[in-house]
Amino acid sequence: MAVWFAAGILAGHEIPLHGPFLIAALFFPIAALLIALLLFPGLRRGYILLSIFFLAGAFLIQGNFSPSGLALLASQEKKAVIEGTVLDPIKLIDNRIARFTLYAQGLCLPAKTMPLNETIAVSVYRHSPQLRPGDRIRFPARLRPFRNFNNPGSYDYKRAMQVKGLSCAAGVSDGARMQRLGTGGLPFFRGLVESIQGPIREFFHNRLRPRNDALFRALILGERQGITPDLRDPFNRTGLGHLLAVSGLHIGLVAGVVFFLFKWILLRFYNVALRMDVRKLAALLTCLPVAGYALIAGFHISTQRAMIMVLAFLASLMTERERDVWSTLSLAGLVILIFDPGALFTISFQLSFMAVIGILWLAPPIMDRIRRPMDPLAEERPGRSKLLEYFAGLAVVSAAAAFFLLPVTCYYFHRIPLVCIPANMTTVPILGLWLIPMGLLSAAALPFSTGAAGFFLQIAAWGLDIWMAVIRFWADLPWSSIWMVTPNVFEIILFYLLIITAFFFKRSRWAKMGLVLAVVLSLTDVTYWVCKVRFNRDLQVTFLDVGKGNAALVSFPGGRKMLIDGGGFAGSSFDVGQMVVAPYLWHSKILRVHCLVLSHPQADHMNGLRFIAKAFHPDEFWHNGDLV
Repeated sequence: MAVWFAAGILAGHEIPLHGPFLIAALFFPIAALLIALLLFPGLRRGYILLSIFFLAGAFLIQGNFSPSGLALLASQEKKAVIEGTVLDPIKLIDNRIARFTLYAQGLCLPAKTMPLNETIAVSVYRHSPQLRPGDRIRFPARLRPFRNFNNPGSYDYKRAMQVKGLSCAAGVSDGARMQRLGTGGLPFFRGLVESIQGPIREFFHNRLRPRNDALFRALILGERQGITPDLRDPFNRTGLGHLLAVSGLHIGLVAGVVFFLFKWILLRFYNVALRMDVRKLAALLTCLPVAGYALIAGFHISTQRAMIMVLAFLASLMTERERDVWSTLSLAGLVILIFDPGALFTISFQLSFMAVIGILWLAPPIMDRIRRPMDPLAEERPGRSKLLEYFAGLAVVSAAAAFFLLPVTCYYFHRIPLVCIPANMTTVPILGLWLIPMGLLSAAALPFSTGAAGFFLQIAAWGLDIWMAVIRFWADLPWSSIWMVTPNVFEIILFYLLIITAFFFKRSRWAKMGLVLAVVLSLTDVTYWVCKVRFNRDLQVTFLDVGKGNAALVSFPGGRKMLIDGGGFAGSSFDVGQMVVAPYLWHSKILRVHCLVLSHPQADHMNGLRFIAKAFHPDEFWHNGDLV
């Protein structure tokens, strides 16, 4: 049912409907199927239920296309005076541009204020204001729609903002013109979360140096506003970027530690252990700390998804269905998509579920093979055997997730982290047994004793220094990661077809035929792209959309590539080379640019070439001799 519900969301997203069309195409068929299900019990209920879930998914996703009161003004880039409430902490870009999300509640017109009910992204370019979540403000701004760079392979920024529920962007030239009207404008639940997070955020800021403050805000509060590109880079190179977002791993680690702690405590009470199932009681008690961590972490959408997944697994323990992991995973996915259909299109949702599928499918048979030679050791030295099994499990889980996510990782991040398995093995234990427990103890102790909270935070900070040293060790290795071309949808399907048919190779004749077909198609695909990229016979010039500047790729007969200019923005940390030009090259299956040409040294021609020079190993660099 979860698969059909997701398929309905996909269909509804591709064919948006409004008003009477929505009712005619989706609501009436759902009602008719429900009536048929009730009145005609002899019908095949399975097909009807699947149809209902498909149509329900298509119906729910239409909420993402609700009309915006600011969309017309944004499309014309009009100026407007907006009233609203700040929803999240300010993020500083390049130490000068302040960005935050605003719940827009009013459009101030000369005669009246038109009510609004939408969320917008605000950027303040000078005199960034000192604002906190919950502050109600009024300000003049120029509204703009979200735009993409229109190159094949470019990131779909417009859809990402739509999925986040943002209707447009607002640019404020001078923060001094923003008026603070008061506080307390947050919705009830968001206000509750901010009342918990606010003191913890301020405590971290006052007690920690900037790097550690940014990291602990990400790990404990789920706020990544302070994570700079330089700080994020070693995580990306080692395949540890998932550690910076409060996800299923973090909440799962907390659930695991708390579950075994409750189980150990309950076993000390013999009357309880004799009368009740300790595992079920421990699972029930673990639900509260899991929900508490999700609340402290801001209860963001990704955190909600992770909490639902973990709570679904704890529920399976309490109902003695822990072996039915696929049903548990499907239930978690279905619940998440019912509450947030747009989650299907987020990178975090796709990576989370694909990683869990890979772990559940590939890890158990590998672990069974590893345990067999360890059985004699388990009898002689059980302690050492458990330790070896723990680290073997970490390695297998990391390998299974990394391998299964390989095409998806290449599709979104264009990178293969070669050290992800040892990096995960050496950092996840520190995260789960040191950083998160001490950070949460500090947060829990803060309302009662700042001294105790500071003590736990200092212990956590020592662990954070060790953690970052380990991450930088792996990241600084010259072969820690390699850039990779972007697979298309057909190639991603081929990859999973190869895995599925290889897995069932000995069990099914169809699997053998499918494997042969997948291998033939894969070889054909590789041959096609090698001929197209390296042995082309035509001269081809492609002009790229890089905003204000210029960038052009020249493909010569025989396969040599020349890039003339690389675009760029003056005074901005946005790397056009990495974020715009390189994705087009990877999409075109290009890993090498033989010659770089700089027509003249201005930012909108030059800045994008820096990344290309590092990642695409050019042999030649041509320039006109002018100095920067």
